[in-house]
Amino acid sequence: MKTKFNGILTLILVFAVQICFAQDKSISGTVSDASGLPLPGVNIVVQGTTNGTQTDFDGN
Repeated sequence: MKTKFNGILTLILVFAVQICFAQDKSISGTVSDASGLPLPGVNIVVQGTTNGTQTDFDGN
């Protein structure tokens, strides 16, 4: 019985840790116009949040 409890507790802890670390994702790329030229100074915001950033001189 104690072994079964330890196994279940371990699984719960593993899933909790995965959920906590899954919150941090990194996205990268280049913002460009229709002709393929990079666009500097473009504001990028995550939809539904206030998290965002701005592209650099090379559109990254």
